[in-house]
Amino acid sequence: MPQVVVGTAGHIDHGKTSLVKALTGVNTDRLIEEKERGMTIDLGFAYLNETTTIIDVPGHEKFIRNMAAGAANIHFGLIVVAADDGVMPQTIEHLEILTLLGVNKGWVAITKIDVVKDCEWIDLVELDIRECLISRGFQQLSVNRINNLNGDGVEQLRSDIANVVNDIEPEFGSKYFRMNIDRVFSKTGFGTVATGTVVNGVANKGDEVEILPSMSKAKIRGLQSHGGSLEKVITGDRAAINFSNIKANELDRGYTVCASGMIEPIQQAIVSIKMIKSTSWQIKNKQRLRFHFGTSEVLGRVAIHGQKILKKDHSLSLVLNLESPVAMALDDRFVVRSYSPMETIAGGIVLETTPSIPWSKMKGLVFEMPIETDKRFRFLVEFNWRNPKSLEFWQKKFFSSNYKIQVMQDDGLELSDNGILFSKYGKERSIDEIIKYFEKCYDNNPFRRVITAESIINALHLSDEWFDIMADQMIQDNMLEDCQGGYALSDYKVQFSDKDKNDIGIIEKILVDNGQEPTQLVQIIELTGFHPKRVGDLLHILLEQEKAQALGNHLYLHDDQLKFIKSSVIEYFNRKKTLAVGDFKELTGLTRKTAIPLLEYLDNSKYTYREGNVRFAGKNLNE
Repeated sequence: MPQVVVGTAGHIDHGKTSLVKALTGVNTDRLIEEKERGMTIDLGFAYLNETTTIIDVPGHEKFIRNMAAGAANIHFGLIVVAADDGVMPQTIEHLEILTLLGVNKGWVAITKIDVVKDCEWIDLVELDIRECLISRGFQQLSVNRINNLNGDGVEQLRSDIANVVNDIEPEFGSKYFRMNIDRVFSKTGFGTVATGTVVNGVANKGDEVEILPSMSKAKIRGLQSHGGSLEKVITGDRAAINFSNIKANELDRGYTVCASGMIEPIQQAIVSIKMIKSTSWQIKNKQRLRFHFGTSEVLGRVAIHGQKILKKDHSLSLVLNLESPVAMALDDRFVVRSYSPMETIAGGIVLETTPSIPWSKMKGLVFEMPIETDKRFRFLVEFNWRNPKSLEFWQKKFFSSNYKIQVMQDDGLELSDNGILFSKYGKERSIDEIIKYFEKCYDNNPFRRVITAESIINALHLSDEWFDIMADQMIQDNMLEDCQGGYALSDYKVQFSDKDKNDIGIIEKILVDNGQEPTQLVQIIELTGFHPKRVGDLLHILLEQEKAQALGNHLYLHDDQLKFIKSSVIEYFNRKKTLAVGDFKELTGLTRKTAIPLLEYLDNSKYTYREGNVRFAGKNLNE
């Protein structure tokens, strides 16, 4: 049976702690100050039964921060309203926080009915509560009137909670573990212990986990839930984790325990924020605000483009810039409170956690990005068309969402043989951009039919892996040809005028006349008198026609001479095992200045290989 966490909500002195004690027998006010002042300050914890935990939250407006931390770890709300007061400011604010965090179901307890003798008044209070809940989208599972003196109504409330809990189906979500810490302490004989509700995944005894945002590592020494030791905890469990090799002062409420490498603490995100109906506040560009992620509170500012003010009951996607790093994931909900005076004014959802693009482009991304998870997933796949990610990458990125990422051909998504996920749009646009780049290059250099993969990748900012996939597809579709040193459009033919043919012949003759002596580029330019760019273009034609070879360092050799040198080297190795520089100079009649670049070319071509000061026959020499 899955575990459930219920959180109290309500105004100060409406009897939340007393009700929890009546339900569980536990006084959750553990601090000396709480007992002295008779007021809940921090979170309290009690077990209703084997599967249900109750978190008691403070009702005073000064401790809303603690309330928000508790609300981040609950599944249902227990709305507590005193019959003599009715709905009060913190009743509303607590309810706003619950619904903003996605907690929209729970029970209502009208306490202190023994104080109010007028039943009609209690009926009016109940009607007011119902209207308050309905207007905020909170579903009441039952309304229970509690007599604080004799306990009437407590047993029925306990039964109502148990009936709902017993009907809950187990949730099997992400495999990646995450838990927001709401309490840390040190226990004699055990060491550091942190508690929280498991948000995602599974943690096993002995696992190594990561603590964020500190990025420290820790090993799970032991696990407990509801006072019993376990070998593992899963999504929804109320868990206590005993760590080894980490001290209690290295952890705090607001930290996150998660599987290693799953989340990176960040300070910038794209989010959607919706203002609550009851606020009188407005959010302005660059306004400093308080943001509650999980059990943490962090200060930050919003960057609003175009629309300068966000008013009540309105929503907007914007960029969030935080003052300190926070561990957040896609689709996480958070609460927004004003900086001073502190009031709950809005809630939000995380849309994108790695917007590593310039602000000029980010503005468009913010406005175009869908809120719905499935649509946003497809949007991000298409947005990353230049550098598609693997299916595993997206599953990990969306690990906290209920939406299950699936790849279906009719959705316009495809999966490559090596697991890269891409859209039909991304494929078509990539092919179109590659063809346009070839055409542009041909316009600038009509003689250079072959273009290197490196130049295409750099010009179009494509990932190496994605270009390889696209190149294979385009070759298969007869759009590209795989040529030595690069690629060419299949239907492109270099057209030569009579003058072009004559000039190519002039350069080739220079290479032939130089024999085995490599020819320098500057020498060709001087002898022909051609413009350096034209010499480079015509040399490229000779290279493509395999009539010349580039040796590096702007040295060129006619292919016939290279073949002659290669045959001489083969004949040499038939007689001897090693080839020294002096032997090669004697074999070719070259000086050291040109012999060394030619030997290095032979090494790079695997015709020879070097060990120390001598060379041996390479694996490609006899091919």
